[in-house]
Amino acid sequence: MTDELKDIIARSYQLFKKYKVKSPLDVCTDCCLTKSQESELVSLPVNQIPFELLYEYNNAAKTTHPSIEEFKHFLPRFLELTAELKFLHHSAELTLSRFEYYSIDEWTVEELDLIQEYAEKLFLHILSVYPLPELEKIDSIIIMLYKAKVDIIKLLQSWSSIKTESSILHLSDLVCNGFKGMDNNILSSGFADKRISEVTHDWLNNDYQLANLKPVFEELLMNPRNLDEWKLNELNWTYEKLHKLDYKGGKTRPNTEP
Repeated sequence: MTDELKDIIARSYQLFKKYKVKSPLDVCTDCCLTKSQESELVSLPVNQIPFELLYEYNNAAKTTHPSIEEFKHFLPRFLELTAELKFLHHSAELTLSRFEYYSIDEWTVEELDLIQEYAEKLFLHILSVYPLPELEKIDSIIIMLYKAKVDIIKLLQSWSSIKTESSILHLSDLVCNGFKGMDNNILSSGFADKRISEVTHDWLNNDYQLANLKPVFEELLMNPRNLDEWKLNELNWTYEKLHKLDYKGGKTRPNTEP
């Protein structure tokens, strides 16, 4: 976890500490969570809740509109564990899906700003790690953050500034394995809806700044080290896509050279 993420998470504990919970929690205790586990969730300081316990809570059945105060109470621990790349769901895409139960109006401006800042720094951190734990793919992470209702386009646009080997390996995974459909324009994950597929596909095919990553591709292709032939083929394919994007962008993009 980066120092920037640690600072955001520390601030989240301060911001959300006013939200308290008590039994019964808005969670199934018939077959999903035991009464003992529920009591432990209520009594423990939020920052001491074990990953396994919060994982069970996040996967348990809930009502059609769970208490937002309850979610905000546990949210700093959600943010902290996710920043440690410990995903609180059997499908990483659904780690932060509890955000979908609530409207923007149910959050303060300060809370929304912190969540957006967190998502931006988390995405940059994730782009610096390859492979991800449990071999999670970057399309799953994009969907996970989209479900948190952040400005996902802003996150995607930041990708072109991350000129690292791990960043381009993630990009290659997205280009070569992240989409399906006749036109290869639908995110492969079954948890993607039409909008996030459209947003991601449009960004990937129209953000000319992605061509800034070409030198990193060239360096890695010239010195592949431990990459196998299949991965090198995917990198070549992605590089050709960026080359075409650069050519396309060069016709319409203003000259920003000094």
